[in-house]
Amino acid sequence: MKKFIIITLLLLGLLFLFKINPFVLNKNEVPKKSETGKKIGVEQKISGDKKTETFQKYETEANKTALDLLRRSASVVTKGEKENAYIVEINGRKADERKNEFWAFYLNGKTAQVGAGSYKLKNGDKIEWKIETY
Repeated sequence: MKKFIIITLLLLGLLFLFKINPFVLNKNEVPKKSETGKKIGVEQKISGDKKTETFQKYETEANKTALDLLRRSASVVTKGEKENAYIVEINGRKADERKNEFWAFYLNGKTAQVGAGSYKLKNGDKIEWKIETY
């Protein structure tokens, strides 16, 4: 039993020494060192908002999402978080569910195929938010 404990402690010590985290199961969740701190340029427009009704330029980190950018640049109310976030209100303009309104997320001129909390920004992206009806 003592040998088992000693071997376990030695292995944990080696993992710590070489900075290997045995508790990280999904390596995709760990930002790559080359992306950490790298800056990219993107543009964003919030239609119907007098402050940002034209595209505004932003510099942000490469590993940020469209939702991160929106939260940085506007007052945002969501239902849910991260990948499951649903935008309810931007800068005081609430989508009226009684009128079947919602905040639509456009990416480079096309309706986004993923949620804003899932989309990782790329250099040159143009993000647009519009109230639409269904």
